[in-house]
Amino acid sequence: MKKTALLITFIVVISHISIAQKSYKFYKKQDSIDYHHYRMIMTNGFKISVENGVFKRELVDSSYQDTDNFIGYDSAYALLKQIPKFEYYIREQNENYTKASQLQNTHQFDTITHISFEGRDIKRLPVLKLLKCKNLKEIELVNTSVKKIPWLLNWSIFGMDSLETIRIYNHAPNKSIQFKKNTNITELVYRDSPYSPIPKDFHKLKNLKEIDFARNDFRADTEFHLEKLEKLEHLNLSRNNIDINNLAADSVDNLKYIVLSFNNLNAIPDGIGLLKDLVDLQFAENDVKSDLIDPALGSLKKLEVLSFYKNDLDSLPPFIFNLTNLIELDLYFNTIEKLPQEIGNLKNLERLYIAHNRFYSIPESIGKLKSLKEFYIHHNRISYLPESIADLEHITDFHIHNNYFQGFPEFILNYKKLEDLDISFNDIHKFPPELVSLNQLKYLWMRGIIFETSGKKEAEELKNTLETLQNNGVKVSIELDQKINP
Repeated sequence: MKKTALLITFIVVISHISIAQKSYKFYKKQDSIDYHHYRMIMTNGFKISVENGVFKRELVDSSYQDTDNFIGYDSAYALLKQIPKFEYYIREQNENYTKASQLQNTHQFDTITHISFEGRDIKRLPVLKLLKCKNLKEIELVNTSVKKIPWLLNWSIFGMDSLETIRIYNHAPNKSIQFKKNTNITELVYRDSPYSPIPKDFHKLKNLKEIDFARNDFRADTEFHLEKLEKLEHLNLSRNNIDINNLAADSVDNLKYIVLSFNNLNAIPDGIGLLKDLVDLQFAENDVKSDLIDPALGSLKKLEVLSFYKNDLDSLPPFIFNLTNLIELDLYFNTIEKLPQEIGNLKNLERLYIAHNRFYSIPESIGKLKSLKEFYIHHNRISYLPESIADLEHITDFHIHNNYFQGFPEFILNYKKLEDLDISFNDIHKFPPELVSLNQLKYLWMRGIIFETSGKKEAEELKNTLETLQNNGVKVSIELDQKINP
């Protein structure tokens, strides 16, 4: 179920990231001054912070207490939202890691597996101490000025074969951290460092499999040369401002997963075709337009997951339907009106998300998607579905709420594997008692529906059906004031 999947993903990400506090990078000094001014107006001169989960208010400028001297809250908020800025996070050390101070006062170096360094005054790593940590797996740098990762950490004569991960957060402004040759490191995290350029010579980490470069505000002229990293499989470039044509100068082997969300992209150029081994491609939260997607995207034959969540698509380019290995296609929150008949070419699709668009119909070819399990078409303008949709016998999740359906779609009773059904906010006034035969059903959403029956007998039947479903363990969601009107 997509709702659950999104929640789980969020929880996993949050649990992995160390504690952080939001901050902003401004592109002009005056923007920073104006932002602070509007914030003070909105808070009446108070600084608001959170400590140990508790909100704190501290008066820092009493002049803002006299509201007659300033514009109103709404006006200040509107002006604040217009100021260009880049959002990132000020990180704290992972509390479960050994701290640098502990490294100086221990003789049990073999017990240290994860170590964290924090502070702008740290400009170099204590190599000799680190070389004693024979079981060291991970180094974390938070808000440091470290200039380079020493090559000695890769010298097998010292037994440093266990070091696999380096995490760097909030790196010192205007300084590019430098990497030396290392064949052990397989994961590099470099996040929330918007005042620093891309790490120098990170390609020397020859065996890198995962790179996380999120929230760095890398600009369009940043070059990545991914073709130099022959073992790279996962790359996160979300929340930057990169140019796709600068990802690689030649074909890239083995890269399977790339996240390009929140990059202010409005086009997908032909350079995307160099990433020929991609399996998962994320373009969520950009401004990509349908007519600015290069046909090279259709050459990524291994692609299984493609997301254009929250973009500016008004149609689907025909070459999308050449991606016959797609398992998941996410088109949530666009302005697409028509789903072409060619959707039937994507016979391996298991998850199709087209909610929050402008669809008014679904083509007959939808019945060819025999593998489809999750189909989300809510928040559209659909009033009917083709007969072929009854053939989708593997459907587990079916959300059609906030459309224009008149009457319960009887074909739903064919979905014997159905677990999650949402028919809310449609012109539906009754549901068949045969719903109880869907033995796999776990969730039934019927909010905003006024139940109407032809008499008391039919009303009683509806009530009994609801009770039976609930007794069978189905979680039924209706609004408190919903009634069954005989």
